[in-house]
Amino acid sequence: MTAESDTLITQIQPVLTSSYVQIEDFLTAEEHQLLFKYVLERESQFVATTTSTNEMNYRQSKVLYSFPEFSELITTRIKSLIPDVINSLGLPSFPITYIESQLTAHNDGNYFKIHNDNGSPETSLRELTYVYYFHQEPKQFSGGELLIYDSKIINNFYVNSESFTTIEPRNNSIVFFLSRYLHEVLPINCPSQVFADSRFTINGWVNRAANSV
Repeated sequence: MTAESDTLITQIQPVLTSSYVQIEDFLTAEEHQLLFKYVLERESQFVATTTSTNEMNYRQSKVLYSFPEFSELITTRIKSLIPDVINSLGLPSFPITYIESQLTAHNDGNYFKIHNDNGSPETSLRELTYVYYFHQEPKQFSGGELLIYDSKIINNFYVNSESFTTIEPRNNSIVFFLSRYLHEVLPINCPSQVFADSRFTINGWVNRAANSV
């Protein structure tokens, strides 16, 4: 076998399809309505988002980090779904240490470029990412789709391939996928630029125990 063919084999990497689970009607109609009212009452408490690398022009949105009145409800319900979710994703079960959550608002022109959620020492125990979508009806924005990229392994690192799955931000649905997947949020078009018309999410991460690696 020639050096040229060795190089060709090295360059051809199999594409690993990224799987996800999307569950409709995550909250009851009453819970959904209360959550939306809660968010609007706390508009002034939302702050601009950042990234762990503090990179400029990589992410634009606003976030509320503390919302105990709803975060416990969300994480408790997520825990009840985890066995079915990991089974659907074909994962082995793992011990859960804690579940992170934050409340995010994307308005006109906001986005989040390609990234993964467990690429640093501080985030390495994140096993699953979840995104719960909610907004008012009728919807006052377009765009904001979640792209989950298929993966390749190059030099022992997961990188995104050219193929991806597009997930619509459907009201009152929740999406689960592996935190190592590369993903992005496409720009939002919200002509009114009114906070109440935003694409809202409760998003976060399910962390496994360190000794389960």
